Amino acid sequence: MTDFLLTIAGFDPTGGAGILRDIRTFNHFGFYGTAVITVNTAQNTKGVKAFRFEDGALILKQLELTLEEIAVKGVKLGIPHVERKTNEKIAEIISTLSVPVVFDPVLSPTFGKVFIEEKEVVDPLISASTVVTPNENEYEILKSLLEDFEGYIVLKGVKSGSYVEDQLIKNGEILSRIRHEKDNLVVRGTGCAFSSALLSFLAKGNSISEAFEKASKFLELYRKNHFLKPGMFQGYSTV
Repeated sequence: MTDFLLTIAGFDPTGGAGILRDIRTFNHFGFYGTAVITVNTAQNTKGVKAFRFEDGALILKQLELTLEEIAVKGVKLGIPHVERKTNEKIAEIISTLSVPVVFDPVLSPTFGKVFIEEKEVVDPLISASTVVTPNENEYEILKSLLEDFEGYIVLKGVKSGSYVEDQLIKNGEILSRIRHEKDNLVVRGTGCAFSSALLSFLAKGNSISEAFEKASKFLELYRKNHFLKPGMFQGYSTV
């Protein structure tokens, strides 16, 4: 394990999601993890109760100094910054790296407060991405911004009868579908784990279709292998 990946995302102090989950996933696939925090949160398994976006200048300095020494093989974007100008600078920097960029556009948590009210602030990050991985709600919010996106979209968790479906899309065309049986599990960090796994496979040299299939299969394993301790509202994956 000598190669590095970078996550630019939020911090969950309980480790179920955010950069701690991203780094755990990177490690699972044989990468060291580096991280820049866009937003700090106060949360537990019952949801996000408070949050604070980090200073844009500090974020950019963290990014600059990390990349000064470490040649990352890929970038995962999570919760975007609330300031468009900060996102523009982040996009400008990562666009020079010539590595895969996976953007999981977390606009609000599963339970708790909304992070991003004005969707236009994420536009620069979309433009800098190789793949954007929204769920159905995020896709509906961002649809107008994704119309001219030239990269790939992975639309997650599309409901289809007794199944949910992940779809790999480019230029409005569905290239591949993977179906999963519906379950009633509430497992933390599924979006983070999927996007981090997808990035890991791309960084290993897999094609987008191969990475999509492998990341979707990984998420089945991730959801299946979990535990729920007394007092917890959501489970933790052991993967």
